[in-house]
Amino acid sequence: MSSLTWYGTATILLDVNGEKLLFDPFWRMNKKLEQPNLQVFTDVDYIFNTHPHFDHLKDVPTILKNSNAKLYGTPTAYLRLETQGVDVDNKVEILCPHDQVVTKNAVVNVHRTFHVKNDVGIVLLTAGRILGKFQIHKAINILATHHHFHMDGDIVAFEVNFDGKKILIFGSAGFDERAKIPQNVDILVWPYQGRTGMAKYSLPIIEKIKPKKIVLDHFDNAFPPITSAVDTNKFVELMKEKHPEIEIVVPKFAQKIEI
Repeated sequence: MSSLTWYGTATILLDVNGEKLLFDPFWRMNKKLEQPNLQVFTDVDYIFNTHPHFDHLKDVPTILKNSNAKLYGTPTAYLRLETQGVDVDNKVEILCPHDQVVTKNAVVNVHRTFHVKNDVGIVLLTAGRILGKFQIHKAINILATHHHFHMDGDIVAFEVNFDGKKILIFGSAGFDERAKIPQNVDILVWPYQGRTGMAKYSLPIIEKIKPKKIVLDHFDNAFPPITSAVDTNKFVELMKEKHPEIEIVVPKFAQKIEI
C-alpha cells in the first residue's frame, strides 16, 4: 500500500510500499498551525529538494543531522547546505534536469522547471498586509532569512514512478514550456501560491499535463505576514466546470491519501 501525506507548505511524504520519500521538508513559522514531530521528517529513506528557497531548505540541516537519509537536490542547494555546516560530501547528492534516482521501490526522474513569478497584485497585497498589521519588523526578519537562500535559477520537479503509477511533484507553480511534459500522470502535486488569480493562471498548465488527480499544497499561511492562506475554492470550482474528470484534493494537515 502506498500513500501521499501533506505536512504543510510544500512538504510531501510519499510512502512507496514502505519506502519513505520526503520532499521539501519545512517546519512552518506560523506557530498557530500544526507542526509534524521530528520523527516524521527523520524516519525517511530519501529526501528531495526542488529548490533552495528557505521554506523548502532551511530546516534540512536539522533533519539530515537526525536522519540516515541523504538529500537529493540542485547544485545551489548543495552550496547553501555547505554554508550551513552540512557534511555535503556524505549527506547531499547533486541532481540536474534529466537525472534519475533509482530507489528500492521507485524511479525518480528530474525535470527542469521555473519558479512562479509574483505579479504586481500579490506584491501590493503583501505590502498592505504588512503595513496594516504593523508587522514590518517581523517581515524584515523573514526577508533577511530569505536573502540567505537565493535560488540562482536552480529549480526542478520530480516525477516518481512505481507500481505503474506516476506522481509529479512541483515545488513552485512555474512551468518550462521547453521541457518534456510527463504523460499519464496519476497525481500532480501543485503548489497553489505566488500570484493573484492562481486558478486562471494554473488552468493552462494543468491542461498541458492532464493529470488524473491534483493534490494542492503550499496554500497555507506558513510565514505571516509575508504569506496568507490562499482560497482554493475558485480553483476547485473552475476545475469542476472545465475538467470535471480530474479529481481535486485540498488536503488537511497530515491527511494520508492512498495511491
